[in-house]
Amino acid sequence: MRDTGDKAIVIFKSATAVLVLVGVAFLAITSIPLSQANFSESYYYLRHQAIFGLGLGLIAFFVFSKINYLVLRRWALPAVIIAAVLLAAVFLPKIGISSGGARRWLNIAGFTFQPSEIAKLAFVVYLACWLEKKKDKVRQPSLIAPFLVWLGLIGGLILLEPDYGTFVLVAGTGLIMYFAAGAKIKPLLGSVLIVGILALGLMVAEPYRRERILSFLNPERDVAGASYQQNQALIAIGSGGLWGKGFGKGVQKYSYLPETMGDSIFAIISEELGWPGAVVVLGVFLIWILSCLKIAARSRHIFGHHLAVGIAAWIGLQTFFNVSGILGLIPFSGIPLPFISYGGTALVVELAAVGLVVNIARNR
Repeated sequence: MRDTGDKAIVIFKSATAVLVLVGVAFLAITSIPLSQANFSESYYYLRHQAIFGLGLGLIAFFVFSKINYLVLRRWALPAVIIAAVLLAAVFLPKIGISSGGARRWLNIAGFTFQPSEIAKLAFVVYLACWLEKKKDKVRQPSLIAPFLVWLGLIGGLILLEPDYGTFVLVAGTGLIMYFAAGAKIKPLLGSVLIVGILALGLMVAEPYRRERILSFLNPERDVAGASYQQNQALIAIGSGGLWGKGFGKGVQKYSYLPETMGDSIFAIISEELGWPGAVVVLGVFLIWILSCLKIAARSRHIFGHHLAVGIAAWIGLQTFFNVSGILGLIPFSGIPLPFISYGGTALVVELAAVGLVVNIARNR
């Protein structure tokens, strides 16, 4: 008879498979208008995601699920340094790609990828290793300083792109990992206060961020500008009604709602599958996170525990930010929905993280 650890692996992998399949299914229909407009064919983006996202992601999953994850401790520092170098490289004129006023992509030998996605996993791995080494000092307030230095290095480079949403995600993930490792509440609250003040300052420093805040507070303020995507997302959700319009029968993907295959894809899911479909998708995410935390709790290595907690925090926060932004509960951040939104680099890194969690579960 399988023990609860084996069941946790099965549930975790099954939840991952469901989320990835939902992503493929909705990418197949949401990407058609844009694919036809840009490439005169219906499935360019689906094919690209299948090869460079799902295909490479499954390879990454296999590799990271088979190697002894404990060897990552010796590669944690080089990995986070490489991630920082890649984040800095987006500002180089010949390989950095600028789009929409941001420099978030690299093109090396014809291969385009997003370093911030790699940095998410590299930072979690490094922080898990660092927290394991400092396990006897984690409750000391003095340890906050080096933690903030590493957070400032990775987060600062992400902010320069600029990518405010990913910065908040990385900072939140790091703080959750620090808290879960046993940090005292008061020093940790000090870190939260520092990060919060910085985030607030950056929020009001740039005009487009101020517009997002003002649009969040008053969605009717600029319905054709800053509030457009938020309002169209709510229209999509509302027009689907209780039971939805049916898979593939929604209309918002036809040049009404921006980023339908990216950070707005949850609105399309709600429009076409209704509230039952949206709740099921969120329920699968919840099962994924809880099973990941259960695997973390059963890890016999401190490093494995911190690593699984970090991955659960990262995916959980990213899901929360995306869905809450679409529903208008928080300012819209443009953060994609894990496993479902279009993005090859993101899916590869997320499936690599899944492989690590499976690895931790097998080596309990």
